Amino acid sequence: MDITWEQRKLGDIAVKIGSGKTPSGGKSAYVENGIPLIRSQNVNGDKVDFADIVFIDEATDESMANSRVYTNDVLLNITGASIGRSAVYKGLESANVNQHVCIIRPTEGYQPDFIQLNLSSDNGQKQIDASQAGGGREGLNFQEIGKMQFSFPSLNEQKYIGRYFNNFDNLITLHQRL
Repeated sequence: MDITWEQRKLGDIAVKIGSGKTPSGGKSAYVENGIPLIRSQNVNGDKVDFADIVFIDEATDESMANSRVYTNDVLLNITGASIGRSAVYKGLESANVNQHVCIIRPTEGYQPDFIQLNLSSDNGQKQIDASQAGGGREGLNFQEIGKMQFSFPSLNEQKYIGRYFNNFDNLITLHQRL
């Protein structure tokens, strides 16, 4: 393995850093079936938890086009008690996020799972704590997220490290089910 790692700001390796919005009408905009709307409570334990997912209709999805999430987008909670929790969206269909969840869409050459591991690391959490806007735990803004810096190896090494930890997480999940 190559041992050369380079410092990069998230803003330099992402084609998108942004969040969604609450649908007009709030909870009344939710429908029984439709397009998933990922809220901060769904970004949990390094995974997107669909246990209490809500849905929006196609018209609402169209009005929220900038908040669409695609496979391998990194999600980061940016407000409230769950600030700093992150996950990689592994769904095969598009979804949306509300304003409490930031989408980080990496450029080619950067592995989403590796970025998420960095965000959830001690270093990542310290940067998140230091980057919060305003007094107390008010929230993160996109400019501060873009300034966060992490070390990155080659893409092959990022994939290897990401797979290793994903396999490890899967083993833990299987063990917990026994």
